Amino acid sequence: MEIPERSFETLAARVTGATIVVAALAGCGGSPVGSTVPAILFSPIASTSVFLMSLDGQELHEWHTDYAPGYSVYLLPNGNLLRATSIPDRPFSALQGSNGGSAEMLDWNSNVVWRFDYATTAGQQHHDVFWMPDSGHVLMVAWERRSAAEAIAAGRDAQTLPSEGELWVDKVVEVDPATSQVVWEWRTWDHLLPPGAVASEHPELVDPGFAATPSVDCTHANAVFYNAALDQVLLSVRNFSELWIIDHSTTTAQAAGHTGGKLGRGGDLVYRYGNPRAYGLDVPQQLYGQHNAQWIASGLPGAGHFLVFNNGDAKARPYSTVVELVPPVRDDGSYVYDPATGYGPAGPVWQYTATPPESLFAPIISGAQRLASGNTLVTSGPRGHFFEVTSDGQTVWSYDVTDTAGTTGYMVFRAVRYEPGFEGLSQNLLAPQGPLRIPAVTAGARPTLSSY
Repeated sequence: MEIPERSFETLAARVTGATIVVAALAGCGGSPVGSTVPAILFSPIASTSVFLMSLDGQELHEWHTDYAPGYSVYLLPNGNLLRATSIPDRPFSALQGSNGGSAEMLDWNSNVVWRFDYATTAGQQHHDVFWMPDSGHVLMVAWERRSAAEAIAAGRDAQTLPSEGELWVDKVVEVDPATSQVVWEWRTWDHLLPPGAVASEHPELVDPGFAATPSVDCTHANAVFYNAALDQVLLSVRNFSELWIIDHSTTTAQAAGHTGGKLGRGGDLVYRYGNPRAYGLDVPQQLYGQHNAQWIASGLPGAGHFLVFNNGDAKARPYSTVVELVPPVRDDGSYVYDPATGYGPAGPVWQYTATPPESLFAPIISGAQRLASGNTLVTSGPRGHFFEVTSDGQTVWSYDVTDTAGTTGYMVFRAVRYEPGFEGLSQNLLAPQGPLRIPAVTAGARPTLSSY
C-alpha cells in the first residue's frame, strides 16, 4: 500500500543518546545540508510557530503563523506545510482543550497559500487533518452539534447528558484545496444504533447510549488517516477507546446510509477495535484513550499494520504503551468478525512498555511513528518529550522541548520525523541555526491537562 508517512509535532530542548549524533550538523555555524539528514517537525501547543529540527537539537527552519495549532502539522511533498489551526472566537469553545476551526497550507516562507475555515455554529474542524496523496484533497475531523432533544430521541439516556445540554458528535469532511469545496462527508450521526436495538448484534453501528465519559465531546476523534490502497479512512475515537474504519469508496449519499461502496455497507463501520464494551461484548478492553492511530507505511517494517499510542487511564491502567496491531483484513478489504469475541486481533504483535511502566504515562495527546530502521519514534505529548526506541525496547535517542529560559515541559500534540531524501525537504536547503529554543511563555499562557 502506498501510504504517506504520518506526522507528529515537536519542540526543542535537551538531546540525549550519543548513538545518534548528526556529524553534518556538528558545526553550529551550519552549512546548508539539504535533505541529507533526518528532520523532525513539531508545533508547540503554546506557540504560533512550527519548527523543523535536526536530531542533535539544531533549529533547521521556523514557520511563523497567525494562529496556535489545532493541532496536527505535516510537511507535504511539494515543500508546503499543512496544519490544523485554532482560530479565535470559534463556536465550539466551551470545552477545555477545544481547538481548531481551520486548515491551512503555508509555503517555505510562511506565506499562506490556502486556507479553509470550517467553523460555524453547526460544525467545526478539530484536532487533525490529513493530506490524501492520490487526489491532493484534505480530510479533516469535525464536530457537529446535536441538541439534548435530538440525543434523547436517538437513544441517549437523559441522565447521562453533559451539563452543556447538547452533544458534539464527530464527522469527517473531505475538501478539495483547488476549489475549497467539500467533496465528501461521513457523519457518525447517520450510523447510530436505533433505540431498542441490541448493540452486540450491530457492531457496524454506534451506540448513542454508550457514555464512557459525560463530556459534551461524546466521541472525540483525535486522528484521521487515509489508506489509498484500501480506499478506507481510519479514525481514532478517544472517548470510545476505539479505532473505527469506514469505506471511502462511497458517495456522500451512500456514506449516509447502509449500502453502497466497494464493501456494500455504505457508511457503516466496517471495522472497530479497542473496546468491545462499546458494542455490547463482555471482552477485555485493549485501548485506553488512544491517539495517533495509523497504518504503517509501505516499505517500512510492519507495513500495513496499525501503530497506535495507547495512552492509558488513571484508574484502569495508569501507564502508556505503543502498540503495533495486525488488522484481520481480507483480500477484498473487509474484516474478520467473531460474534463471540468481536474484532481482532487479540493483542499486539509488538508493544513498547517503559520500565517501570508508570514512568511513561501520557493521559492526553502524544503519538508514535515507525522509522525505516525498524525503530519507533515516540512523543510523550504532555511533557514535550520525544524518544526513539528499538524493536526490543531500548532507548537510543531522546529530546525534551525547552524554551529560551531553560524551562521544559511544553505540550506537543505529536512529532513527525522526515528522512533524508523526502521530497518536501529536498527542495529547500536546511542551514543549522543553533540550538532550538522556543520563546518562553508565562505559566498562565501554557495549556494544562484536559481532554486533548
